[in-house]
Amino acid sequence: MGKDYYDELGLTRSATDIDIKKAYRKLALKYHPDKNETAAASTKFAAVAEAYDVLSNAKNKGFYDLYGEEGLKQGVSDGKGGRRGGFYKFSTSPTLVFDQFFGTNNPYAALSEISESFEAMTATPKLKRGKQKTFDITVSLEDIFYGCIKKVPHTKKILTASGTFETQDRILTLDIKPGCKDGTRFVFDNEGNEAPHTEPGPVIYTLSTQKHPSFKRKGADLVYTAIVPLVKALSGTTLEIKTLDDRILSIPITEIVQQGSNKLIVGEGLPKGDGSKGDMLVVFDLLFPASLSDSQKMLLNAAFFLPPKPTAEQADAVKTFGVAFKDQLKGWSAGYKK
Repeated sequence: MGKDYYDELGLTRSATDIDIKKAYRKLALKYHPDKNETAAASTKFAAVAEAYDVLSNAKNKGFYDLYGEEGLKQGVSDGKGGRRGGFYKFSTSPTLVFDQFFGTNNPYAALSEISESFEAMTATPKLKRGKQKTFDITVSLEDIFYGCIKKVPHTKKILTASGTFETQDRILTLDIKPGCKDGTRFVFDNEGNEAPHTEPGPVIYTLSTQKHPSFKRKGADLVYTAIVPLVKALSGTTLEIKTLDDRILSIPITEIVQQGSNKLIVGEGLPKGDGSKGDMLVVFDLLFPASLSDSQKMLLNAAFFLPPKPTAEQADAVKTFGVAFKDQLKGWSAGYKK
């Protein structure tokens, strides 16, 4: 008596194609050599592979149902001196049958894929995500320095199932921390417009800093442009800079200043998240006179060409000039500011 392929798969002859596939899937995973290393499991794995190979093929299954395993493999008499059947031989390896069925030789990968497919079929369908709405929020540099709370009005539209619109007015609160970076996004989930079968999208506000009359922002650092008259750039001066928190920084400039040169003032920038502060970079922009008289040109030349070691007569001339220049009543330095 030949093999009973239906019995190998735990089925009856009334089994459908779907029943055959389900039975093979279950038994092949159970007896795969990588999961069950016993000799009996290896024998069973090969048996269910052959049974599936026969019963999943319409021609093989039809002949087997009529003449059994012997007729399928060895053939039967046709009553005319010839034979029918005898065309099947299980020449494919059980592992190849498994690979062709699952798309992998790894039983654990096959189990994972089956699990994911089942979850996908049984999971609750995800709602379509609504569009995100993006707005800009611009604040002053002082607000960035101290931190602030901004409340913005927001209107949410709701499309009802009947096709009409309703609106909801609400206030969204933005907690802007000290030193908050440009480009920071404040995300309010589910505050977008609503529609049937649609999950509301987010409303997003993106931070930017307003232009400031004195400073430019560069991350946590501040850039201050100091306009310095040429004479002060050469002879020295003291800069007075009003900070964002209303202090006055007095910065002595004792060396000759070049156009575009800079001076770093540590710790006078914007707050950082770690409790420290950025720096202030003072960039010098020199202010040149629009014109010079012949006397002014002569005096400039006199200053630049003064010898390192003047003679007694030259020293007396400089002293006389200084007295005339600085005289509180008649000297032309009186009242000079720039």
